Amino acid sequence: MKMISSIQDLKKAQAAIEDFKANYPNTFYRLLHLVNFTRQLQFKYEYLCGLMLGNEKFAARFAPHFVQRSIIDLYKSEIEKINKHPQGLQALEQLMNGHREIGYENFCLLVRGKTPEEIKGIYSKNKILS
Repeated sequence: MKMISSIQDLKKAQAAIEDFKANYPNTFYRLLHLVNFTRQLQFKYEYLCGLMLGNEKFAARFAPHFVQRSIIDLYKSEIEKINKHPQGLQALEQLMNGHREIGYENFCLLVRGKTPEEIKGIYSKNKILS
């Protein structure tokens, strides 16, 4: 689901993600792996976040169709590996819930290193950010 968010909300979320990365580096890199894996499989970020937060009903709305069960099982087993970081997982859940207003897609783009300006498509003097 596309969310319209302000650049200020995105910047707050970006700062919170950077703090999370500094305080829970192992959990952050597991999250980054999951975000990149989701992108490579061309699944929706909402599906990933719904599964990570244990919201199966929400995740089911964004579940991929026409994907072999073995791929879904592999994907879910990768998500379960984040449970090896219980303190980081609790902090991640708080982070995701605290910035729900920006939407899971924008959240995942920030995790991948996109800037708020890139997400919003704001032009710079030197180049077009995309």
